[in-house]
Amino acid sequence: MQFSLSGPWQLSPLTDVSIPQVDLYFPNPFSCALPSELAEHDLAQQEWHLMHDIEVDEYLLAFAAIDVVIEGIDYPAEVRLNGAAIFDCDGTQHRYKKEIRSLLKLGRNRFEILFLNQEDDWLIEEPICPLGEEKRVAYDSRMGIWRAPYLQAISHLRLEHLTTEQIWHHGGGCELLVNLYFTTYASGLVSAAVRFDGMTYHLPIDVRSDHVTAIFQVDAPRYYDAEKPNLEDLYTIDVELDGQQASVKLALSDTLCVTHFPL
Repeated sequence: MQFSLSGPWQLSPLTDVSIPQVDLYFPNPFSCALPSELAEHDLAQQEWHLMHDIEVDEYLLAFAAIDVVIEGIDYPAEVRLNGAAIFDCDGTQHRYKKEIRSLLKLGRNRFEILFLNQEDDWLIEEPICPLGEEKRVAYDSRMGIWRAPYLQAISHLRLEHLTTEQIWHHGGGCELLVNLYFTTYASGLVSAAVRFDGMTYHLPIDVRSDHVTAIFQVDAPRYYDAEKPNLEDLYTIDVELDGQQASVKLALSDTLCVTHFPL
């Protein structure tokens, strides 16, 4: 289950305190709420503080795990919860997430995002998965947040990452194995849904394992030529597990064996 953190966020300047405080919702650029005479270039030279309060009840704390997920930040930023640093947005990842259940408390909780100069030291050094790295593309040249932040509440299993394996046949076609890897927090009756090329498989989960596999037969695949790439040749894989959803693009090619998708 997801709980939106879209806003309102209070935006305050840290450099030029003559700029007024404003409230805004995300996704949006900061400029949508600030005085129009402030140029985008000038905004990017400033340091900023964002603050958003939420009320946490026993229903939310009853979940086995709770992640905060933030995406769409193109400038260096530090994220804090109730005064504690939880992660840095340093441009190394497309999406940032952190398990925060132990930091939440009943009642009011405060999220803060500080946009600081890049030469400042980072609060936390996060390990980066070396597999499945993809080229990161900026969302927008304007300063802002381009995806609404949210909390992902997890009842039983956390979806950690996906891998795919392609097995090509000499007579044509291929088999595609889609592996969903997860971490178990609580036992229960849980199933996963995997959709590929118009087919959806519903897979029961054995919580004693750490993954589940869907196998698709592809008789006439759209072959992806890396020398002449065509985005229309890419396939989409959609997965859902315990309220968590993910979507990835996959190229089918006999030059690819295993592909890893961090989530």
